[in-house]
Amino acid sequence: MKDKRAQLLKIADGRLHPSITNPAYLVLRRRRLILDAWLKSISGERLTVLDIGGRYQPYRPLIEDRLKRYVALDVLSTALVDVVGKGEQLPFKSETFDLIIATGVFEYFAEPRVAATEMHRVLKPSGHLILSVGAITPRVVDIEHWRYLPAGLKFALGAFSKVTIVPEITSVGGVFRLNASAISNFAKYEFVRQIVHHTVVPVLNLTGLLLEGAHISSNDQIASNYAALAKK
Repeated sequence: MKDKRAQLLKIADGRLHPSITNPAYLVLRRRRLILDAWLKSISGERLTVLDIGGRYQPYRPLIEDRLKRYVALDVLSTALVDVVGKGEQLPFKSETFDLIIATGVFEYFAEPRVAATEMHRVLKPSGHLILSVGAITPRVVDIEHWRYLPAGLKFALGAFSKVTIVPEITSVGGVFRLNASAISNFAKYEFVRQIVHHTVVPVLNLTGLLLEGAHISSNDQIASNYAALAKK
């Protein structure tokens, strides 16, 4: 059990602090900064938090010192999961949580508006939902249902009183992120993929990071991911 838990936490840390060899480096790095700022903007020192898709919990360390209770829900049971269940049918009473974190899960909901309404239900008044979704990004597994644009995401979050949506990277970074992922996916054999990850991918990531930092464009038509902060 300890070994399994350590493996999960290692994966989580790799998402919170991605390596430059990771094809998703640009978006994961930026997501941490966005979520950290949003979490700091949410008041309260004894928060009850629900992590939907919480088999890894990469963003828990960002709020660890302000927790009263942290509940991880996932469709799979892991050493870190507290409750096995679906986001569309949350097994909790209404107005239970101050905050819900749902990164990389809305792509899997057959009915995302239903899931969002359930999250709205279990949030306390003025509670917050923080999420991240893919827009232009490779499919990870066949059971994924959706990719999101801002208008579609606003529709899914229609039950909330206020919704803020930001691209996790602009079109500039999106192009480099997509190319890094494509090259990784095209590497058929694992040893070839490792070579690619330690040669081509870091060059693409560093170039994308420099261009993103130069703010040469705010265009987000090719943004790979969006983050959203929704208030009940």
